[in-house]
Amino acid sequence: MKRIVYHGPRDIRLEEAPKPDPGPGEVVVKLGAALTCGTDFKAYRQGHPVLLGSYPSPFGHELAGTVASIGRGVKSAKEGDRVVVANSAPMDECFWCTHGQNHLCPELKLHNGAYAEFDLVPANIVRHNLHPLKASVPFEVGALAEPLSTTIHAAEIMDVREGDTALVIGAGPMCVMLVHALRARGARVGVLGRSKDNIATTKIAGAEATFSSLDGRIDEEVRAWADGRGPDHVFEAVGKTETHLQAVDLVRAGGNVCLFGGCAPGTTAPLDVHRIHYKQIAIHGVFHHTPPHFREAVRLLSEGKVRTELLVSGSVKLADIPAFFAANADRSIPKSAVLA
Repeated sequence: MKRIVYHGPRDIRLEEAPKPDPGPGEVVVKLGAALTCGTDFKAYRQGHPVLLGSYPSPFGHELAGTVASIGRGVKSAKEGDRVVVANSAPMDECFWCTHGQNHLCPELKLHNGAYAEFDLVPANIVRHNLHPLKASVPFEVGALAEPLSTTIHAAEIMDVREGDTALVIGAGPMCVMLVHALRARGARVGVLGRSKDNIATTKIAGAEATFSSLDGRIDEEVRAWADGRGPDHVFEAVGKTETHLQAVDLVRAGGNVCLFGGCAPGTTAPLDVHRIHYKQIAIHGVFHHTPPHFREAVRLLSEGKVRTELLVSGSVKLADIPAFFAANADRSIPKSAVLA
């Protein structure tokens, strides 16, 4: 079979490998569609030990397809089933895995291999985080469950409730998914971004209000929209220290800040701890997802609750992935469907 293997920054290769045989509890999934994503492009440019582990590594982590073969003992799937493959699941061993926080497991190993004709899915994912996909749902739509589930996790952790005001800083693809996740909980959503085109897209996705970071009166405009107090919740979806600080500045007294955008190890920010203390601001980091979040993402996608046409644009053949990543490594582009 053909697969893409990551060998290091800006070095991915199309390679031949034997078609995998499933062991006990495992399944092999034939590629229906995988998706490119910003995290994969980040890994391509600079490496990503959390996502990829040691190199060389299989590449790609957003996948939907058809079960091609099953290992001994598998009861949750059969050959021919259309499925969505998550990229992690509890190991059923440590404190975090047994307390609904498998994403914080010290032994967390994220599953990669979506950019391949066949993917061998580990037993723990088959057991906890392999989900059926209706025949009416395109594979590229189902594959959006992985990134969407992270936004569902963020909205849940922040306890967003109906009628709350929630501002998202950053107007990229993850913002579009945050808009859907927040609106699914009944929130009024605002978006603060730089790109006019991206901001317009978030409006189509359902943002009630949009703001340009190039405007010099952002604080006043955001506060006026959020009932004169400021937003109940601010989601930082850029991953930069300046926008982390901006999130703390914009949230209302007693509000919540979600640090959704990831920063490099060792990154620090000079937070206004006086404001955090005296205005009782809660700050929460959110990473990855759990099986319930993934299941909810599949449901929302299957029921047509997400404007997926705003997120996936065009397709690329598996064999063309190395050239595609090289050509687009330093650009911000929509997701593309990866097809065999």
